[in-house]
Amino acid sequence: MDGSYWILGILTFLFVLSVKKYNCIDKLRESIEEYLAEISPYETVEEEDIVALEELRDMVEDFVIRNKNLFSQLNNNKDE
Repeated sequence: MDGSYWILGILTFLFVLSVKKYNCIDKLRESIEEYLAEISPYETVEEEDIVALEELRDMVEDFVIRNKNLFSQLNNNKDE
């Protein structure tokens, strides 16, 4: 996989998510998985690619959750 292709794809996803904002962690995970499957250039995915995509999903999810002021519709007042 070309690294710049994935970076552009993830940045696009994060931009859209910052506008749309998530309201459920499970739906966030599903939308990340669906988006990664959509931008994946391979029709058949090898075992190593599945692990890499899961790791990428976890990194994006962690980033979004840690930056909930940008990405979340949930009440963030209790953190302040």
